[in-house]
Amino acid sequence: FFPYHSSMIGLQTLADPSDTWEIVETIGKGTYGKVYKVSNKKDGSQAAVKVLDPISDVDEEIEAEYSILQSLSNHPNVVQFYGIYYKADLKAGGQLWLVLELCNGGSVTDLVRGLLKRGHCMDEALIAYILYGALLGLQHLHNNRIIHRDVKGNNILLTTEGGIKLVDFGVSAQLTNTRLRRNTSVGTPFWMAPEVIACDQQFDYSYDIRCDVWSLGITAIELGDGEPPMSDLHPVKALYKIPRNPPPTLLQPDKWCRGFNHFISQCLIKDFERRPSVTHLLEHPFIKQAHGKDITLQKQLAHLIETQQQDGSVEKTRHERLCTRKRHHLRASEEGGQDMTDDLVSLEFLDEETIIYHLQKRYSELQVYTYVGDILIALNPFQDLNIYSPEFSKLYHGVKRCSNPPHIFATADAAYQGMVTFSKDQCIIISGESGAGKTESAHLIVQHLTYLGKANNRVLREKILQVNPLVEAFGNACTAINDNSSRFGKYLEMKFTPTGAVMGAKISEYLLEKSRVIQQAVREKSFHIFYYIYAGLYHQKQLAEYKLPENKPPRYIANEEGNIMQDIITNSLYREQFEAIQHCFRSIGFTDEVGNTNSSAHDSLAMCLRVLNLTELDPAAQYCACTGASPCTFVTHLCAMSLTWPAHVRCYL
Repeated sequence: FFPYHSSMIGLQTLADPSDTWEIVETIGKGTYGKVYKVSNKKDGSQAAVKVLDPISDVDEEIEAEYSILQSLSNHPNVVQFYGIYYKADLKAGGQLWLVLELCNGGSVTDLVRGLLKRGHCMDEALIAYILYGALLGLQHLHNNRIIHRDVKGNNILLTTEGGIKLVDFGVSAQLTNTRLRRNTSVGTPFWMAPEVIACDQQFDYSYDIRCDVWSLGITAIELGDGEPPMSDLHPVKALYKIPRNPPPTLLQPDKWCRGFNHFISQCLIKDFERRPSVTHLLEHPFIKQAHGKDITLQKQLAHLIETQQQDGSVEKTRHERLCTRKRHHLRASEEGGQDMTDDLVSLEFLDEETIIYHLQKRYSELQVYTYVGDILIALNPFQDLNIYSPEFSKLYHGVKRCSNPPHIFATADAAYQGMVTFSKDQCIIISGESGAGKTESAHLIVQHLTYLGKANNRVLREKILQVNPLVEAFGNACTAINDNSSRFGKYLEMKFTPTGAVMGAKISEYLLEKSRVIQQAVREKSFHIFYYIYAGLYHQKQLAEYKLPENKPPRYIANEEGNIMQDIITNSLYREQFEAIQHCFRSIGFTDEVGNTNSSAHDSLAMCLRVLNLTELDPAAQYCACTGASPCTFVTHLCAMSLTWPAHVRCYL
């Protein structure tokens, strides 16, 4: 923002507005307060006052607007500034008054909406004249290294004499010799340039004064169509689409002259490095038609304003700027008992408190899924919900998202339909805290994708569904806060034919926590597979066959409490998982025949446990002492040598 100096405005040093100004009527409502028409008690002159309340301190946005108004309002196309006042109120909070030139003609948005309501369009010559005045005002700002950052029809005001004034510098920014670009994502969504929006996701991204040119191009469309592009969407959805969609155009380009269409296309070049400056656009043929005709067009505009005001057809409109200070939505929701919404972007205001309130309300009614635009929020219910059966897969197959409640199947279906329709790879990212349900979500996505991919080959489908839990047995472990915590990153690729039939799947791992094999923290365990194998061999009375002790567990799964053996004997989950893992191995190509090329995997794992338990001297320490390798490297080499996998399967230990 504009360089901030805490001493720039001292509230207690400002004059009380009641001594000079008297409120006549309300003109409108801005982002941060109301706007009134006021009358000067001394000479009867009129002005507009922007009242900011309640206020106990001056923030950087107010400082920026005050500084710009104070130093740069001496231009015919920038609203004049008459002064700043402070009205103290210890109980309700003080009011800061910014007194400005009164623009009785309203905004250009109000004017064009009124015309369209009466079945008329604004004349192209008048559009050129309005854009000419806006360009001159922007040139004055840009020459003084100020970016407006909120150029739109509501911020271009008209006087009854036909004058054109830029207003509202609350989010404007000062450029300096050392900083010729900005990287703050602010503005009103429908008018925001792609590079400004990008700064919200890419912190190394920046933009310059040409972001105002894009906003002016959107305003030019607004002057023709009455609305900015995508105004029928929620602002958050518009922010998602603007950087991804082609540059917008007028709704009916053929209805307008070639010069107007070309001017808009020049303003809306997505690469701002190639976008022309305000100075260059002042020489555009469409704008130059207003040169030398200022007086005639000003009178024509004044007559149009007068006619519209007499007809009473001025229609006030307002779009919220990004990141408003409104904090009343949550309170209104609680008091009014507002219904739950499936998609939080449909809310009028979207902030952290509002999101938490709606998520808590939905969760209390076991609605564990909620949309936020293209994002699906999943809250772990820590209980079984009967919403993942084949019947639910059918319910979410190829239907509009709004047809059913939010569900992870809908996310999988959207990715699948996008892949088949556009022949493009799709990606689903699952993220969350430990215990949030990421592993289970991955299972459900694979389950639905195999259903959509018509995996009629039962063997193939079984392999795809079994690879996930098998790899997790090798990479998941019990931690202090999660009994089934993934101790590695997982990248699952599913392959489909051009017609959408599933062909296979591949899992890659990264950042495996290998040190867990040789040492675990208090209340934590090694990877699940070692407990499954040992418990399975114990209950099948095969420990002696593999030379494993029957009275105490191998050293690398033992713990300080000494209760692992009791846990293995009594915990039926270990035995059940051992049988499930055996089934997984058979599904993906292992056999139970010892000595076979694809021999039983648990034979090899049992041998790992035996070798690790052979001597009093830690074998890892022996190996490391001889080779200088780390214990992790030892375990990696040991498991790689011990396990013989089929060509289509990988071992990650």
